[in-house]
Formats: sequence, C-alpha cells, structure tokens
Amino acid sequence: MWRPNVTCVVATAGVDFFRVDRSGATRRLLIVAGALVSIGATSIGAHLVSRVSADVAHVVSLVGGLVVLVELILGFGAMAMLLFENVYLLIEQEGVRCHENGKETVLAWADLAGVSADAPAGVVVFARNEAPPVRWFAGKNAKELAARLDEARRKALHGLLRSDPPRP
Repeated sequence: MWRPNVTCVVATAGVDFFRVDRSGATRRLLIVAGALVSIGATSIGAHLVSRVSADVAHVVSLVGGLVVLVELILGFGAMAMLLFENVYLLIEQEGVRCHENGKETVLAWADLAGVSADAPAGVVVFARNEAPPVRWFAGKNAKELAARLDEARRKALHGLLRSDPPRP
C-alpha cells in the first residue's frame, strides 16, 4: 500500500495555548432557557386540564407560546455565541499571539516589559517597553495565566523557551 512521505507540521505550532472559558455564562443562559420551555409548555397545556373560560384559556396559551418563543431565541442565541466565539492566546517562541474574533495582536518577548493580572476584572495586562499596555480578557484564570506568561517571558529572554519538534 502506498503512503505519501509527508512531514507532520502543526498549523499552530506553539509552546502553550489558552482559550477563555465562557461555559459558565452559557450554562446559566441555557438553564434559564430550559426553565422557560418548561413554564411555557406547561402553561400551553394547562388550560386543557383545568376548567377556565375560553378567553382565559386563550390568553394563557398565548402567553405560554410567547414564553417558548423567547426561550428558543435565548437558547439558540447562547449556543451560537459559544460556537462563533474565537478567542485564544498562543504562547510561541517569538512572543504571544492574542486572537480575538479575527483581530490578532502579536507581542514579541523583547517588547514586553512585564505581565500582570487585574484579577477582579479578569484581565491580563501586557506592559510594553515603548507602547501603551495591551489588556486581554482571560476570565477567572487571569492570575494563573499572567504567572505562566511571565515565566514564559523570562525563559524566552534567556533562550530557554522551546516548542516541541513536530513528530512524523
């Protein structure tokens, strides 16, 4: 059987990778959406099991249908936000690549004066030598990420930061 002789090259070869975890906010939205579906569907069927006037039954069914419609918009909107968000940080040998939904900022190690965290805001602050600082949202892991980035910066300045060679 013929096999091509191809060298394995990773498209985003780097030393370390970080993606913002937004599952908590999405989970809350989906829980609210599920509760709204239950309430809406129950109210739609509620007029069938109780003796209420026809006008009240129509209003209850209409309100239940609107609640289900709002839930669908909320639930699918939350899932779309989760799928379409493309935010990550890549630690490379040459520097840090911050990618936010198509906008990419590359910070060279030599240009960085330091890395710190604004933990209450969930932001990593890249202090640069001759430019204003860059703020990147990292969520609740901002302190750990800032510590990892500062360690990588120190290693890179001494030539100790290496990515693993690609394996065939």
